[in-house]
Amino acid sequence: MDQNSSTRRFALIYGLPFLLMAIGIAIWLWVPVPQKQITITTGADTGLYYRFAQQLALELKKEKIELKVQTSAGSLENLQRLQNHQAQLAIIQGGVGKSTDYPGIEALAAIFDEQVWVFYRPHSFKDKEGLTRLTQLKGRKIAMGMPGSGTRVLAEQLLSLNQIQNQEVQIIDRNAKDALHDLKNGHLDAAILVSGPQAPILMDYLKTPGLQVMSFEQADAYALRLSFLKKVTVPRGVIDLPADLPAKDLHILSTPAVLAIHPDLHPALITPIMRATEATLEHLDLLQKDGDFPSAQGFSWPHNADASYYLKTGPSFLHRHLPFWTVVWIERAIRLIVPLIAILIPLINIIPTLIRMRVDALTGAVYKQLRELELKALKDPNYVWRHEWDQLQAKAMRLKVPKKFSANVYELRMYVDMIREKLEQR
Repeated sequence: MDQNSSTRRFALIYGLPFLLMAIGIAIWLWVPVPQKQITITTGADTGLYYRFAQQLALELKKEKIELKVQTSAGSLENLQRLQNHQAQLAIIQGGVGKSTDYPGIEALAAIFDEQVWVFYRPHSFKDKEGLTRLTQLKGRKIAMGMPGSGTRVLAEQLLSLNQIQNQEVQIIDRNAKDALHDLKNGHLDAAILVSGPQAPILMDYLKTPGLQVMSFEQADAYALRLSFLKKVTVPRGVIDLPADLPAKDLHILSTPAVLAIHPDLHPALITPIMRATEATLEHLDLLQKDGDFPSAQGFSWPHNADASYYLKTGPSFLHRHLPFWTVVWIERAIRLIVPLIAILIPLINIIPTLIRMRVDALTGAVYKQLRELELKALKDPNYVWRHEWDQLQAKAMRLKVPKKFSANVYELRMYVDMIREKLEQR
């Protein structure tokens, strides 16, 4: 048996079982398993956030990931839930919150644009062209979402740009559904909504007789003043051609909705969430160009590194060809095995040294005992040494070492015989 064979045999016999057990325990304990259940906080159950999350839950279910969908008062509450570990995913309206106020929160992607809709009762605005500028809202009763909602935050920013103080308008706290009821009954003059065109509640507004939609004359100026806003044109009839909704071209504002996460979301879940997001956007049939979303543009939150990489390259080879949970276990093993290999390679290189030390220890013990026997016998001519010598010879004959170290054993046996001859000639 040559040295390499002996070394491999030593490693297999003594090292492999321990190595396999250590790797298994380490994978189980040190590399956490992704959550199988996560929570997303959205908005009102009549809004597009909620509808998006419901479809997202159906897509993630295909990967055996349960997504619990929570309603909320809006983006501010969503941010607070993320910060307080009450949810792992949230949809945040563009322009709401700052990363300095909510450290750790990251964006996965902008998922769709939401438009700023200002619905009003024509009888409340006697101007020939109706409501075209927000300065006309002074002194009026308006609803602009509930406190804590992204709509309320954005509406206050728009009013502030027009130097309108809160006390100069009568702000009525109403959600979108209640605001529509009050508009119908004449209890409100206008309502500001931030919503995508496919939200069920928006369709209710557009189909309500007697309500009109404000077209922003100063849309370009708003887009310049607030970087997260952009001007969009909603063509006549694009939302519902048979019903001719809207009834005329509109110039309005839009802001991106962002899918955000808390850092405690396991990084392995990023890819299935991004894939589910793409599938969800296809199902929702939003009024936007193919390929526009999900997007890495339009938000100020720190961009999650895994999501950024996904948007550039798409899913990995493993994710394209294997089930998600199979990929999870493969990646968990890779993450641990790679550093283990880096540690084991130098350890394997010292195995020959360890074997040599072991051989030296075994032969050295016999040499020591032989030397002690020799000294005793030379000192005392009547000392009976034969039995003790027989035991040491048997020990030397039983020694088994790798071939490379056979010479060490042969030298030991020669020394044993030399001691016998010396003592016999005494």
